[in-house]
Amino acid sequence: MIKAEPWSSENRFLIGAFRPVFDERDDTDLTVEGEIPPGLRGVFMRNGPNPQFQPDGHYAYPFDGTGMVHALYLENGKARYRNRWVVTQELAAERAAGRRLYNSTFSPPPHADLANTNIVRHAGRYLALYEGGVPYELDRDLATVGLFNYGGKLPSVMSAHPKLDPVTGELLSIAYNWETGALVYLRASRSGTLDRILPFQAPWGAMVHDIAITERHVIAFICPLIYAPSQSGPPVTWQPDKGAMVAVVPRDAQAESDVQWIGGAPFFNFHTMNAFAEGNRIEVVFPWYDSYSLTAPAQRLELHRMVIDTDAKTLQDETIDTQACDFSRVNDAYLGRKARFGYAGLRDPRPGDTRQGGAFEAIARYDLTTGAKTVHLFPNGETVCEPVFVADPQGKAEEDGFIFTFVHDFAGEAGSFQILDARNLAADPIAIVRLPRRVPAGLHGSWMPA
Repeated sequence: MIKAEPWSSENRFLIGAFRPVFDERDDTDLTVEGEIPPGLRGVFMRNGPNPQFQPDGHYAYPFDGTGMVHALYLENGKARYRNRWVVTQELAAERAAGRRLYNSTFSPPPHADLANTNIVRHAGRYLALYEGGVPYELDRDLATVGLFNYGGKLPSVMSAHPKLDPVTGELLSIAYNWETGALVYLRASRSGTLDRILPFQAPWGAMVHDIAITERHVIAFICPLIYAPSQSGPPVTWQPDKGAMVAVVPRDAQAESDVQWIGGAPFFNFHTMNAFAEGNRIEVVFPWYDSYSLTAPAQRLELHRMVIDTDAKTLQDETIDTQACDFSRVNDAYLGRKARFGYAGLRDPRPGDTRQGGAFEAIARYDLTTGAKTVHLFPNGETVCEPVFVADPQGKAEEDGFIFTFVHDFAGEAGSFQILDARNLAADPIAIVRLPRRVPAGLHGSWMPA
């Protein structure tokens, strides 16, 4: 276990809910208010930025900060907590030097593989993911095993947001190069073999943070946030005149010519909620930004539905909800299939709240058939990040399950892990697990049943 030397910063991405922690812990038999649902046995892991050494002045969430994985182990109604830094080669070098050696993403090189964005389990491996680097394998106790490049087959970096098909067991992703626009479609089989590597070219260099899948396709949005290193400040510009492009990649694609490109009006997105296909019609639900800047907040962040007609080569966009939301998920058993319910972090700040991107005051459940929205609003001073749906082992319907999330309390140093009833989201939590200290706002995670 590591206990690092604390430091402080006035950077807005290193205060409040984003303030890092400096120790690795093992806390057992945690206090539980309420009752952890019977049958929930496994571990919930969530990754996020947590720099051990003080960064340079250009540090920005969510692009910077070495990854730290926070894990909540559930068994027999009891809970224990453990956290560990992902010991990348770069972090190991910094520890040996006793100081920061690598610069933030929007500073000049050298840059580090941060392994800070996501944690997934596939083919028995726990993979810490970052879209600017190679996956790092961990074990179930969060010890870093080392770099994992699929036996040398991974051509460069990997996506931070692969999608795990619940039926085929395939892990699907699109890696990107923001400078050149080079994309690579990657498919790993149920057994963990990288069996599809398809390079193709986007019309311009763009960030592809997340993708959507259907039973037959992988969908990538190419938005007009353009890499532009010659300007002063962050090396990107918003160029809406380019519009936006959608790449429709057949999951069995063999050549770049198999990829279909369809253009439309400009928008930006980080995440997708879900997608499904019926004939030539593909429907994607996702949090939609009207524009994006690294120095100013978006004017509009909404939940949208886009219908892609692959025959007519058209995009039809409609608004589901105008209230700002992001970090969207569904019941993973319905990923790539028609799902009725989706979940997202919801912006609902109270007067006097400190607004921080990536931290939410509420969680929403959307009925994508009727348009109804159910909201769980957390108490004043508390924020949450990504809501993760966990299926009830005794359940049968799509909505039979729970929402897992870490909760940050601005008032103190303690934190909590909360379990909500997905069927009755507005109700009080089913269980609150009290943590001996806070878990900073982070990025993405997974429930991994035992």
